[in-house]
Amino acid sequence: MDNLIYLYGIVPENEISAAPLPSFKGLDNEHAAYTISINGINAVVCNLDEAGYKETELEKKTNDPQWLHEKAFHHHEVLLDLNNRYTVIPMKFCTIYENADSLWNKLEPLEQKIAEQLKWLKNKEEWNMKIYCDDEKLRESVAAHNLTIEAKKKEIEEMSPGRQFLEKKRLDQLIDQEALKEKETFSARVHEQLTEMCEDTSVKKNWNKKVTGRNDEMCWNSVYLLSTENVEEYLSEIKSLQDKWTRDGWHLEITGPWPAYHFASLT
Repeated sequence: MDNLIYLYGIVPENEISAAPLPSFKGLDNEHAAYTISINGINAVVCNLDEAGYKETELEKKTNDPQWLHEKAFHHHEVLLDLNNRYTVIPMKFCTIYENADSLWNKLEPLEQKIAEQLKWLKNKEEWNMKIYCDDEKLRESVAAHNLTIEAKKKEIEEMSPGRQFLEKKRLDQLIDQEALKEKETFSARVHEQLTEMCEDTSVKKNWNKKVTGRNDEMCWNSVYLLSTENVEEYLSEIKSLQDKWTRDGWHLEITGPWPAYHFASLT
């Protein structure tokens, strides 16, 4: 039976030589993982039986939520372990080649780009920061301290009682608008502070409450690539910001280090 090649990621050959790949079972929990050497780089792979993982069969498997969750988690766990041991270019889940030759044909033309990317990623870590906001606390703060709202309140005080009634309703809308501006301003300011100590950054789409499972709203979601020597300063800065702004309803959630999912790409 022919074997397909499942690719987890790419690591430098000299790092594999210094610390051999640990033994573990591949995606199918049967074939052991191993490396394929290609001109100074090593592809971390495992074999898969073609009968069970050809395109039509794989489509059936990925439509099964339980299988998808289990195997995606396996892929992520393998990459986490590789990332703890080596410099790694992580591949997307279910990156599969027909055979070793097709893998070689894909990677060999990218040899220089791979080498450059591995060199750039060495001694760097990816971290994620999400900012959440308590909307009620923010509205209270905006209503009490926002200059635009203060000016509007004074304007309303000078109006007739009938006009005041209408304008107070509009005031609530204005508070919502100013609160939204405050979310954007605060988050962008924090992001700018952190960017100064990072090699690269990327702002991602916010998640809704169904995904986060939280009661407060996510108002920022970004990833940062840091030199390992700057990680301690980065974490300390986030803790300082958290301590300063918690009572006002802000929460900064930091996770990592992760493989460079958002900063390593061969496309």
